[in-house]
Amino acid sequence: LQSLEQFVETTGQIYGQFCDQVEGIAISFPGTLDIETGTLYAGGAYLHLLEGKSIFEVLKDRCPLPMTIENDGKAAALAEAWKGNLKDCRDGAAIVLGTGIGGGLIKDGKIHRGKHFGAGEFSSVITDGGNNIISRAATYTCSTEGIVERATVMKGAKKAHMFYIPMMEKFDPDSVQALRDRAVGPKYPDLEMNGFELFRLLEEGDPDIKMLYDEFIASNVRLIINVANIFDPDRIVIGGGISKESRLIADLQAAVKNIFDYGLSVVTEIDIQPCYYRNNANQYGAMYN
Repeated sequence: LQSLEQFVETTGQIYGQFCDQVEGIAISFPGTLDIETGTLYAGGAYLHLLEGKSIFEVLKDRCPLPMTIENDGKAAALAEAWKGNLKDCRDGAAIVLGTGIGGGLIKDGKIHRGKHFGAGEFSSVITDGGNNIISRAATYTCSTEGIVERATVMKGAKKAHMFYIPMMEKFDPDSVQALRDRAVGPKYPDLEMNGFELFRLLEEGDPDIKMLYDEFIASNVRLIINVANIFDPDRIVIGGGISKESRLIADLQAAVKNIFDYGLSVVTEIDIQPCYYRNNANQYGAMYN
């Protein structure tokens, strides 16, 4: 986000395409939100210019319709509790693997928000060791963006935009060089790295991508185990575009079972499934809200 004006105009252009067909606007939004006032307290990815402001107030002149707003991870959980893979659960959790980690907790069939509206904000959960908070947090270790950026560095590939690696280079440059030094496979300087290319290289047996993927699964298992032991839900659903990869859920299930086999969890069973609505769960959840 470059400016407040850019946000209003971009949103207004979308509104302008449909303004004669709709009676209200349902918004799914990253960050910590008061859904009653529309106030954004922590902006999530790219949205710091909007922190402390009511999204309703910011947009009301450009988009003069009734609005509702919900955090994107919580919206995904709502969709799954409505008609998705949490619909038969009293308590459930949604973990969305995207730019960061979206999340939502369903308690007694309703979203659990917490005192500061932060319940289910899994991006900040510490899953790994490291020299700085970014390299230890789920937002980097468990997200699709995080593993794609690490793959970009290790394979010497191209990527149009990097979110985490510039922060790592600023606060812990040795960790980025360490990624390069760990690579043992071929480099692909002409490759535009993304999730599709990452899984293609994984299926082809690239040793660097296999190493990154194994670490990615291990980090996500730590996140899942943390959620399970703190909240003990009936089911945990995994969302985001990466959840379309059929092997992901199977690999997570197998790795979680391995933890249980060692007796390292109070909870001894976790039902892990993909989000029924996959990468569109937050949009359906915004509509339901």
